[in-house]
Amino acid sequence: MAQQFLFPEGILAEYIKDFHLSSVTHIRNITESIQNWINEIESGKLANQKEEEVKSRFILNFFGDVLGFNYGNSHKWSLREEKKSVTDGTKSDGALGTFFADGKNEIVKVVIEMKDATTDLDKAQARPDKQTPVEQAFTYASKSGGNCKWVIVSNMLETRIYDSLDQSKYQVYFLKELVNDGKLKELLYLFHKDRFVKENEISHTEKLYEYIKTLKPKDLKPLHIIDRIYMSLKRFQGLGFVDPNYLAAIPPFNILSDHVWHFEPWSLFTINPEINDLINGINVENGVVTITPEYQTEITNAKVENAQNKLKWIFSFLNWSIIHEISAVKDHVAVANRQKNVVNFSKRHIFSFIEGTEGVTKNINLLNNTECDCLICNYRNLEIGKFLNKLKAADGNEDHNTLEYAYAHYLAATNDFKKSYLILKAIEKATKGKQDKGVEYFLVKHNIKLLHNLMRDYRLADAKEIMNDIKSIDLDKVIYDEIEFDVEKEVKKYLVDIKEDVLVYKLQDEIDDILFRIQKLKKLYEDGGAQELGPHLYVILMQKYAILYTHVHKNYIFYDIFKRYKALSEKVFKGLVVSHDTPAFNLPEFSSFYLTEAILHVSPSNLKEIVKNTPNIRIQAGVIQQILTMLNNYTSSAFSVGMMGTLMENTLLTEQLNNTRFEYRFNDIFSNLFTILVRLPISKQEFSNSIPPLINFLKVEKTLGWNNMEALAYFIYKKGDLYESKDLMDILQIGINGHGYGLNKYAKIIQWIPLSLESFHPRFEINNDILIQSAILKCHQEGGSNVHYTEIVNLYKVSNSSGKALLQTAFENLLNQKFNYSLYEDLVKNTDYDHNRSNYFQQYIKEINAVRGNAYRYGELELTDVIFFDCIFIIYKKNIDFSKDELKLFTNLNQFETWILNPLQYDYKNFDAKWLIDVNIPVIIERIKNNKQVAEAIEQELKVRFHPELAKIKYKYFN
Repeated sequence: MAQQFLFPEGILAEYIKDFHLSSVTHIRNITESIQNWINEIESGKLANQKEEEVKSRFILNFFGDVLGFNYGNSHKWSLREEKKSVTDGTKSDGALGTFFADGKNEIVKVVIEMKDATTDLDKAQARPDKQTPVEQAFTYASKSGGNCKWVIVSNMLETRIYDSLDQSKYQVYFLKELVNDGKLKELLYLFHKDRFVKENEISHTEKLYEYIKTLKPKDLKPLHIIDRIYMSLKRFQGLGFVDPNYLAAIPPFNILSDHVWHFEPWSLFTINPEINDLINGINVENGVVTITPEYQTEITNAKVENAQNKLKWIFSFLNWSIIHEISAVKDHVAVANRQKNVVNFSKRHIFSFIEGTEGVTKNINLLNNTECDCLICNYRNLEIGKFLNKLKAADGNEDHNTLEYAYAHYLAATNDFKKSYLILKAIEKATKGKQDKGVEYFLVKHNIKLLHNLMRDYRLADAKEIMNDIKSIDLDKVIYDEIEFDVEKEVKKYLVDIKEDVLVYKLQDEIDDILFRIQKLKKLYEDGGAQELGPHLYVILMQKYAILYTHVHKNYIFYDIFKRYKALSEKVFKGLVVSHDTPAFNLPEFSSFYLTEAILHVSPSNLKEIVKNTPNIRIQAGVIQQILTMLNNYTSSAFSVGMMGTLMENTLLTEQLNNTRFEYRFNDIFSNLFTILVRLPISKQEFSNSIPPLINFLKVEKTLGWNNMEALAYFIYKKGDLYESKDLMDILQIGINGHGYGLNKYAKIIQWIPLSLESFHPRFEINNDILIQSAILKCHQEGGSNVHYTEIVNLYKVSNSSGKALLQTAFENLLNQKFNYSLYEDLVKNTDYDHNRSNYFQQYIKEINAVRGNAYRYGELELTDVIFFDCIFIIYKKNIDFSKDELKLFTNLNQFETWILNPLQYDYKNFDAKWLIDVNIPVIIERIKNNKQVAEAIEQELKVRFHPELAKIKYKYFN
């Protein structure tokens, strides 16, 4: 009868394949020890030594030095010679386990029975009980205290390892065979101390052994393709998304022995003829899978159970992995023969086939596009109040110890991420060592590892304990030890890729390349070129991002606030904006998905930079309503209205905003909403429902900063027609009430709402003197004499006569007390304030002359600085006479400054026509456009050298 092994060779080979001898400590000493024993046996040296001496030396050397069990520690060790049984005092030759100097609380996991090299392990011995060495060893196992898992019997030439409850099969190692790397790898993989015996946990070898015992002999009849696909994908259960490129390259989709590239946006390609038959035999319409009668007969004959449900699960899983259709070839050999002359034809890549004859393509999409009411959709819809209420309601409920809730608390940064940590620890405990939970267990450990940098701000008493726990996680140990036999090799490889960020790095390279190509295409059109043929790069970019997005959010990986993810989100959105702004082969319209991604993940400053040259964003139908709904959800989450109309803040949100990272997210979203909304073609009717919750939000919020308010202020400045004047005054009132000396949060609100009123409600005047007085007082330092009126200058533009009088009195009191050229300049430049009042203009010129030269240079040619040029702008705007006496107070002017201060009396032999490039402002050019000397200088300059900007000025003003 053939020997039965504990670990069948075919199964064992799959695991040992990735195990390397170089990973074993002291491997050179191990191989030398084995060779020394072989030499002693072959030379006959052992025959001249006493049996007990040889046995002792072999135990210590083979099990100690080769397999790594400790026998030299004076307090605690794992290899012991002549271990007494706990029942009758008989001794095994050796034991493995945990042993102490005082002999108490010892645990025997393995008993060892040693014989000399002449003993047959299966032959009865010359002793009263006539037992074989194997039988003798098993008697020790039963007397070792109940923890013995294994029995080892050896005569040095041959070493066997048995299950302590089964003498019928064993793993055997002949000493001479251990010079072979393959056999030595097997021995060390299974029985080295790092893997064979653990003190307080199930060892690696025990896990593998238990896993093997669960395997059933395969049926002689092969599984039907439905079952094969189902079983292949079920292995990944626990993942909400698997890279479709990876799925396309593994069986049963891939039937080649080579890697394949059989996925393109939304479509999986396969040359498996059985999948061709499957796809021909089913239809998917309106989210329902139907099976043709002919294929149903095949399924019935193959005894496929629950075929309809399995197909629905298969297609849903593929859909979540962004596979919406399958193309299957019937006979790839025939297609290859037909296309043998086609250049670069390869079965490893997607190739064309005759639809219906050589293959079939079918849509398998079962997912609808409507958003659900899950936590993540609540968050993405900015239903922050609803999102937080759900988290609060689930608090303490063990049924909600799920990855989804851990992820939701991560998005909310609850308790500086401790809540996510606690939920993950609960899931870890529930999934550790559980069958079919290996993938989920890995994701939990992976997420705990990712909390390391996020929880550095956590400062409570258990912070050190938590950080030590996080630091102790070894994901390699999780994959190759803890869940090694819970997941199959394709799944294990995919988990390794997740751990190593393989997919993210790959997408990063691809996104960088596509962005470069999109920018290059736009440059081609800017330079007057055109592209006649080529791919729509924005489609490829969207597909890449879809993989990244789904990988992170459907697998609940704590990744989206990390720099790499945010950088990729930014690059993708930038690429889409560049494509949108390119004349051809461009993104025709934005969907709400990519605008939402920008709102959630791109930093406000970077988002403003990306869209600064895109004043109008083309959008798909319904997008405005979706973004405005998000805005309303966001603002409404901050407050509630009582029965008597009392406005109350949402204390749950207020409490959550104490978590700094959530506060950052919350504030950034506010800015980004208005950065996007200002570029959308919103009607007054569409926006009307957003105004009341926005105003109520502004009344209760306490976390927004000046940059967030600036985004709102700019929106109001550009889209003031969406508001009634009363609405703008309500917001202005909030800004003035919240303003104060040294505070700049509401500065832009106070500065720009008057401009919006002037532009979109030109007949409106502020007739609230109390509000004006309050605005003035808010500019005074409390308890001090300092005043700063810059923010309220524009109120002068839209106030009635009494309001203007109040403001003018306040301004002039300050000017009289201590002249402030900036305040005077703002008044004159931005309002209808009379620049000739008092002697302010003279004082202004004196101060400008004193401070000019210390500021940034102005313009492309940097002919002067911004302080002097602002003064020049006022002179031209107010049509101040060039010969005015005050202007003669300027000293040490250069040629450009001399000319621009009085172009009528300038000596034009020193004039340079290129100066006009830096003064190309209508209010300035209009005053000099009739100057013939300027026109002649331009003409002469263009004859010598062509300047595009100068040419535009000439043909616009001097023809």
